[in-house]
Amino acid sequence: MFTEGHREEGLVREILSRGGLERKQVKEELWARDISFVRAYDRAFSGLFLVLVVLWLLPAIGQWTGWGFLHFFARLPRVDFPIAVIVVGAVLFIAAVSLEAKVVSMRQKQGGCQDAHETVVIVREGPYRVIRHPGYLAEMVYFSALPIVLSKWVPFTILAAICIVIAITSCAYLIRVEDSFNLRKWGEEYRQYMKEVPAINFVKGLKAHKRWD
Repeated sequence: MFTEGHREEGLVREILSRGGLERKQVKEELWARDISFVRAYDRAFSGLFLVLVVLWLLPAIGQWTGWGFLHFFARLPRVDFPIAVIVVGAVLFIAAVSLEAKVVSMRQKQGGCQDAHETVVIVREGPYRVIRHPGYLAEMVYFSALPIVLSKWVPFTILAAICIVIAITSCAYLIRVEDSFNLRKWGEEYRQYMKEVPAINFVKGLKAHKRWD
């Protein structure tokens, strides 16, 4: 017996079953049915991350400008990382940005709408064969690594540590939200994908991938 929740799943298949729709029409239909993750969540969280960037930069801005009302932030104790830590952070940052660029390109090319965000196809190739949310994993890494890499120019203070914790927590929350959202889009097809592929645990994902191969 199907519940109301089951009837609200697999809405993309319902849209595509009509046939004859162009990519633009499919995207418009997604928005009309409120099946847009960007519209529902990404814009709000983009604003949050902008606030975090400003918070992280306050000590540096206070030092550079000498503005009195930022004097407290300019005097916050800073952490000086060894050069080896900064180099490792830079490598991780570059790797994370490369991964993000890769998955954005894949979503645009394989998602069915030539759009990096609105997709009607579950992308399962490349990194998506190992983890469901490579983009969020990349964001967790580069949001954490960037303040360390730039710590010689932008002081790493308690504010930077707070921003990193909030950014990682927000990404972890978005993973859970997006899984629920994708179940609404694809239903049982995505539920099976969730069973086969972990969210961001790439070690577990690699082991599972090797078993399947």
